[in-house]
Amino acid sequence: MTDAELAILSLLHEKPSYDHELSKVIELRGLRRWTAIGASSMYYVLDKLERQGLVRQETDGDGRRLFSISPAGLGVLQTSIADLIGTARAYDKGFEQGLANLSALKKSQILTSLLGRQQDLNLQILRLRETYLREKPTLTFAAAAMYEHRLHMLEAELVWLKDFIPAWEAQAPDDPATPIEPHIVPRERQVILPQDPDSVHKQRTQPVSTDRMPTPPAVRTEIKPIPKDSEDTPEDA
Repeated sequence: MTDAELAILSLLHEKPSYDHELSKVIELRGLRRWTAIGASSMYYVLDKLERQGLVRQETDGDGRRLFSISPAGLGVLQTSIADLIGTARAYDKGFEQGLANLSALKKSQILTSLLGRQQDLNLQILRLRETYLREKPTLTFAAAAMYEHRLHMLEAELVWLKDFIPAWEAQAPDDPATPIEPHIVPRERQVILPQDPDSVHKQRTQPVSTDRMPTPPAVRTEIKPIPKDSEDTPEDA
């Protein structure tokens, strides 16, 4: 059973409700932060639970649908809640998978990731504590317990992480030094600088004879058009 299904069954167990009443209670209790119940997904969950026989509906004189939990739904709800409370589950398995594969990263990469997680935990705790203090006067005992448990879980991981980072850093080998390879510039891309005229290494070049002097780029040979009455032009037949 998903969190959204469990939340809707729990609300209907409190009292039968119209769809707009359910949506209002979900918003007031902040259940959207804990479950994936969107404005439209609530109707999808209700229809799914009704098809499974866990929820039933009646239509009043105004055509509104009144939803209530069925006996089968109550049994499923009780079984699910007892299992959730009585069974200890691993927290954040993804993080544990990452810890098991630290060897695939460099020391610098691991340290950056751990410090980023530490910063993210601090931010989550700050935001959650602000929300809890703001909404605490209107929360039920059960809803307040959810906030407090979540805060304790985040704070406990933060304490563990503060001890783990220096302990890991002390035993982790340093990253191997990266050899610096000389950068070879291709011959065609090399820049040849002019020689210093006062340099002792400057070699005097032989003067070029005037008959071998190249034509300056600006000087062009003028090509004159052939006159129409030229003698070379064949006569018309």
